[in-house]
Amino acid sequence: MESELPFATWKDRILFFLGRRQGFVIEGNSMSPTLKDGDGVLISPRSKINAGDIVLAHHPFKKSVKILKRISQANTDDTFELIGDNADESTDSRAFGPIHQKHILGKVTCRLKTRAHSSP
Repeated sequence: MESELPFATWKDRILFFLGRRQGFVIEGNSMSPTLKDGDGVLISPRSKINAGDIVLAHHPFKKSVKILKRISQANTDDTFELIGDNADESTDSRAFGPIHQKHILGKVTCRLKTRAHSSP
């Protein structure tokens, strides 16, 4: 799963500087092995989302908390089932139910290279 999310290119970085992408740093291991604690990603608020995509959303009960999860299912009533890739470390739709589309902030488009991913 880890290889399915590409690293940011120069085009992604330009979109970030133009305000078309937002940066987000992962906290916790609910999306491991795809994304680990401390990894950075870019989010596109305008991208169409589908099952299998990783999205950033408001937590349904803690509005100041944002969660990053994978869409496991898109429902016909504009809600989405979200799951973490690491079920043992994730609080997701299995615990709090589906998330309405209006609570999804955007789709993860790429990861940012960090020192941990760089070659020596």
